Amino acid sequence: MEIERFATIKRRSDMVRHDDVLYIGGQVATDLSGNIEAQTHEVLCAIEQLLLSVGSDRTRVLSVRILLAHREDYEGLNRVWDEFFPEGHAPARACTLANLIDPGWRVEMIVVAACG
Repeated sequence: MEIERFATIKRRSDMVRHDDVLYIGGQVATDLSGNIEAQTHEVLCAIEQLLLSVGSDRTRVLSVRILLAHREDYEGLNRVWDEFFPEGHAPARACTLANLIDPGWRVEMIVVAACG
């Protein structure tokens, strides 16, 4: 069983592939000036770029763990989320409130996806 790591630094890898499964570490927005819709869009686009870089795409996402900093952002998150995934390709998901490390982060996502 082959393991491949992407964008690895001492503490973490952005993504790890084990056979045909991708594990994407917590993705957050870099532009913290945006509202929840902007940050959600940025995070989902970053996830998509990681997927595309190894021949996968958003229709291959298996599950997403969403860490949300503010309960009132839930509806805005869902508006962007619902537009992102094509009909019939919604992954399993869990959304929890979390005290994120950077107070500017409104959302963080951890993804498991199929590759190949």
